[in-house]
Amino acid sequence: MEIFINLIALIASLGVLVFLGEKLIHAALRLAKAFGVSPTVIGLTVIAYGTSLPEFVVSSIAAVKQYSDLSVSNIVGSNIYNIAFILGIASIISSLSIKERIFAKRDGLVMLFAVVILCLFAYHEKIGRLAGIAMAVSIACYTYIIIRYDKVHGKVEPDKNLSKIREVVIVALLLAGVLVCGNFTVNYAVKLARSAGVAEWLIGATIVAAGTSLPETVVSIIAARKGEYAMSIGNIVGSNIFNILWILGFASILHPLTIDFHKIYPDLIFLVVITLLFYAGLRKGRLTKGEGVLYISLYAGYIYYLL
Repeated sequence: MEIFINLIALIASLGVLVFLGEKLIHAALRLAKAFGVSPTVIGLTVIAYGTSLPEFVVSSIAAVKQYSDLSVSNIVGSNIYNIAFILGIASIISSLSIKERIFAKRDGLVMLFAVVILCLFAYHEKIGRLAGIAMAVSIACYTYIIIRYDKVHGKVEPDKNLSKIREVVIVALLLAGVLVCGNFTVNYAVKLARSAGVAEWLIGATIVAAGTSLPETVVSIIAARKGEYAMSIGNIVGSNIFNILWILGFASILHPLTIDFHKIYPDLIFLVVITLLFYAGLRKGRLTKGEGVLYISLYAGYIYYLL
């Protein structure tokens, strides 16, 4: 009975978290329009970072509560899910054409850099505060470069019909709601793991990772169906970069993260492989339906391995 109650509570808290996350995305989009940001930048930053807020909240709170396994597994599992499942489904629905070559030349390389950094820290079994600060600075520089590039090449005018102050207040209120709900999600995830006798790593890499990635799922799949491929791809690339550099960086600033390399290395190998496959697709300029089937098959194999 205890397992059932904890499972229902976890699902309910994740549901509310995702609901608030989606509301926050819409509010952030309006905020972006109010300040004048191009669709490509919206996909890589506002939407990508917005859809990663549940991961941010869960991993940060888990770090404060010293649940390092849950904090790290949530990010590794989410990044695998983002590519293998979300892009797999999106490309099966419609082959994704990637006209924006900047994705491969700049954003894809940054995504690979973030994965390599994570692997190095995992090998040393710790992400300390100084490393976290360096990661946070890296994502800040990356975001600045994107915005700077957009100002030169985008030339999007702000929507004067939207109130900047009003949109900022709405975003702030929704963020507060996400933070509160995220605390419940972490608590129930840990309780479920313990009551079921399951390792926190497994819960974080599956249930919590998939649950916190639902906003990315909705945005990328809907964008693919509408032919907004840059939005669909940018959402995943930006989210995966943000997840590692900012979320784990910020979490380790709150409390240094310890990583059991012997437990995590198979997951990291899978993350490296699926990220390289994705980068190859970015270089090629498209993701086919056949590649989508391959991604889904690999994800099914990953879940089978975890279980």
